[in-house]
Amino acid sequence: MRIVLAFCLITLFSCDSGYQLPDQQSGRYYGGDSIFRNQFALELIDTVFNPIYLDVEPLGSGLYDVYNDNGYWIKDGLLTQNKIVIDISDFEGFIQFFEDSIYLEATAHSDLILVSHKAYLSR
Repeated sequence: MRIVLAFCLITLFSCDSGYQLPDQQSGRYYGGDSIFRNQFALELIDTVFNPIYLDVEPLGSGLYDVYNDNGYWIKDGLLTQNKIVIDISDFEGFIQFFEDSIYLEATAHSDLILVSHKAYLSR
């Protein structure tokens, strides 16, 4: 009886909490970022294309961080209808999630400059 009770207690305390499925949106995405800049005072307009990656990290309860080496695009963003709103460092926009890819669109506007990012990234 003691052996059975000891075995049950050891089994109870040594079991894993179970397998959790990985988050569907989490991971690293790679792609290209088209940056449109209009500097009003200098009357200078240009477009630049840069390779980019973004890491999507789930925080639980539908909250996500989206970032790369240059900083955060989204900090504690709430995923609703497969979109997260960007509202950081004067940029406003969104990131739309698809099955294996994401689309980023963000714009910052001031009296002197307009900067617009559009990027399509996949895994």
